[in-house]
Amino acid sequence: MKKVWITGMAACVALCVSGANAGAGESAKVKIGVSPVVSSAGIFLAYEKGYFKKEGIEADLTYFKGSGAPMTALLGNGSLDVGAGNISAGLWNAINSGFGIKLVADKGRVSKECDYIGLLVRKDHVNSKRYKTFGDLKGFKMAVTAFGVSQQIAADKFLKTAGLGLDDVVFEKMDYAAMNAALESKNLDATIQLEPYLTEAESKGIAVKVAGVNEVYPEQQSAAILYSSQFIKGRPDLAEKFMIAYLKGVRDYRDAFIKGKNKTEAIFLLKKHIKIDADDIWSKMIPAGINPDGYLNKESLVEDTKWYQEHGFIDMPCDIEKAVDHTFVKKALARLGKLE
Repeated sequence: MKKVWITGMAACVALCVSGANAGAGESAKVKIGVSPVVSSAGIFLAYEKGYFKKEGIEADLTYFKGSGAPMTALLGNGSLDVGAGNISAGLWNAINSGFGIKLVADKGRVSKECDYIGLLVRKDHVNSKRYKTFGDLKGFKMAVTAFGVSQQIAADKFLKTAGLGLDDVVFEKMDYAAMNAALESKNLDATIQLEPYLTEAESKGIAVKVAGVNEVYPEQQSAAILYSSQFIKGRPDLAEKFMIAYLKGVRDYRDAFIKGKNKTEAIFLLKKHIKIDADDIWSKMIPAGINPDGYLNKESLVEDTKWYQEHGFIDMPCDIEKAVDHTFVKKALARLGKLE
């Protein structure tokens, strides 16, 4: 497996050039951009358990630690075939600009059972009673991976329950691992964090999860599998095979972390991609909510695009019916069968 870490636009441009120069003999290679978080487990398990290979796919993984902007740019010009990351205003702007990127499957949503994204507050603030309720977030320094992301919408929901708004806190940009480091060094007061970093912060005594996002925004669709227009139009057969392998990986993840089936093996395989070594963190973490049948929550997507427009992140709402393409999910389910 080729491992590439993207942290800035300079590296993004370099990857664009290399992608444009790819040889014609690599027709079975599928270039995948992915975030190293638990909601990407379907991708990682499909790779490790050979599901991509079984479908004739050579999976070429590129890791995006923070903002999804470089991933969106690479999907837009076809340097990536597949993206697996957070849903953001930048993505909707790219779609509205005609880049042809499609949301094709679920990669992460919160639910009562799988409330894997939560509000973390520094433990010393909780212990000292500086933080007692959502209203105490006023004046806090919080982090987001980028401005105009689904986690910022969740933060706004928490703030609104206390009559506060985004202007009542200070947001800084950093990746998920850096958020925990900033909490530990007391350079951050609170953040919207996701697994496994959420459980890591609690296990180390750095912060306390004071609420889950499902409490203020049930079933928020926070992440998706994305296809480039070039992948859809140029290699629809591989796009269909990718989805089959991906859903098999998702189902294995749910079996492991919700049903306890082969969980030790799944943790061993996921550790190769997600740099959390402690077994107690893996055993305690809340599973990411991922639909085993692949379908996205379109109602949540509509609500979020309205929020982005109201807060000036996008100029106009996106046509969700055109942006979401469940064609490949439906074809995969014709072979795998439905679970829900």
